[in-house]
Amino acid sequence: MAEDRPEPPAPPGSVPRRRWRTLWALGLALVAGLGIIWAVVATGGDGAPAGPGQEAPPAAEGGGVPPGAVDVRDFGATGDGVTDDAPAIRQALESADAVHLSAGTYLLGSYATPRTTVIDADFVFRLRDGQTVTADPGAVLRMADGVIADSSAEWGGNVFLAEGTRDVTLSGFTLDLNGPGNLVPAGRTITAYGLYTFGADQVTVQDVTMVDTPGQNYVVAQGGGSGFEVRDSTFRNGGTSIPGNEDQIDFSALYFTGTDVVVDGITVEHDQQPFTYSGGVELHGPRQSLTNSRISDSWPAVYIGPDVYSDLALQDGITVEANQFLDVGRGVVFNAGGTGAIDDVSITGNLFRLADFAGFEGEPTRGIDQDMPPDGRWTYHHIITGLTIGENRFQADGSRSDAIVRLSQVHSATIEGNRFDDIAGTVIALNSSPWDTKNVLIADNDIGWRSAEGAPAIALSLDGSSTSPPKDAFDARDIVVSGNRLDLHWPQSRACAVHANWSDGATVSGISLRGNDFDDAERVTCGPRGGELSVQP
Repeated sequence: MAEDRPEPPAPPGSVPRRRWRTLWALGLALVAGLGIIWAVVATGGDGAPAGPGQEAPPAAEGGGVPPGAVDVRDFGATGDGVTDDAPAIRQALESADAVHLSAGTYLLGSYATPRTTVIDADFVFRLRDGQTVTADPGAVLRMADGVIADSSAEWGGNVFLAEGTRDVTLSGFTLDLNGPGNLVPAGRTITAYGLYTFGADQVTVQDVTMVDTPGQNYVVAQGGGSGFEVRDSTFRNGGTSIPGNEDQIDFSALYFTGTDVVVDGITVEHDQQPFTYSGGVELHGPRQSLTNSRISDSWPAVYIGPDVYSDLALQDGITVEANQFLDVGRGVVFNAGGTGAIDDVSITGNLFRLADFAGFEGEPTRGIDQDMPPDGRWTYHHIITGLTIGENRFQADGSRSDAIVRLSQVHSATIEGNRFDDIAGTVIALNSSPWDTKNVLIADNDIGWRSAEGAPAIALSLDGSSTSPPKDAFDARDIVVSGNRLDLHWPQSRACAVHANWSDGATVSGISLRGNDFDDAERVTCGPRGGELSVQP
């Protein structure tokens, strides 16, 4: 970051000669006086150097220790990358609210007292109310070889813990969790968190880089809490993209269950495509947002849904806006599991660039997916209301998809003004559920489409599936397909714009097509119920 610099001095000769000697004398006196004051401050008033815990002097021009902060080097930290600096940094954190890391590599090779009240895990540092950790450029905290994997705690080793605290800020440093030196052993689950919070309020992560965790997450907020912000930070590699870490089965960079969460301007990236599940950001609480961020090589980029451990009745106020999801196998997933409904979700202005994943060979790519149980047994019920999917761009590069946008348990949704480029297979699929599907508008979308094996552009698959308890027919009503434009890239293929199907005994009404430009399609409607659709010019 650029630092504020003082105005340049006046050029030589700008002061009249007759005043030069007077100003020179005054300047010498001022410098001498400041020297005396500095000596008193630096020695604590008694001739001895300022000790740990005493207020540090103001930072010198060009960086250094901020006013009111202590430097970890004053507590014995070396920053040489060889010495275990964790005890010295812990002493600094215990002694002062504001702690600063000067440039250097601080090896972390030991833990504070393990935390076992919720999860059995080791942590290097425990943060308290009002704690601030800042850093100079080039300040790196690095986990030692084996320190994570060899932890005796059930969930392995982690770095920062903030439990039941408030007003905590981490900024400016790099945290290297040294995944290649801490590979997950077979048969173990290791978390290797950079920051874990439980019931914490007003936590900020700003301008931080976290790299190479062998574990499941970088930042986790559980147990309630509110006011969590992650801004302008980078998370590179993790869990399932660390070479040789094949015993890790899951990863997500950020995981939130609290309220009022803001994630803005972050980057999640990997040096190589992950070999299995690799999420970007998990939003599991009310009033959470992900904006202006870039997430690459993930499956999926974003999870949305009430957390199974939080027993949340309603997750509402979710914003996913102006992000880039690049080379992802799944974009946004409303995940199965957990209880509760979802309301007021806005997914707008994002770029989805979809790609096949070697670790999920044969799995279709999807941009926005309301996950359904693979065995058809509906044991959860995330009913979505107030869903907006608008002004997004989906690029598939011809990768196979059974649905770029796939929804089922929706009671009100608008899919409007999106652009779909080079889609092979179905573009939008609206399925059904035991709790009906209703009040859905699919309007003014531009669809660049490759029909594949006769797949339709839009599928209204409102037939029943196996459920628990069994139900043969699902109901649906008030579904409108309006003003959409279809550009068929492979004119020679068999093409149907809208496929419709529902079971006998289902109550289905208000399904209509109007004002669409489907001239490129061989047929406007198809499927067992295609002839029952209301089609208007």
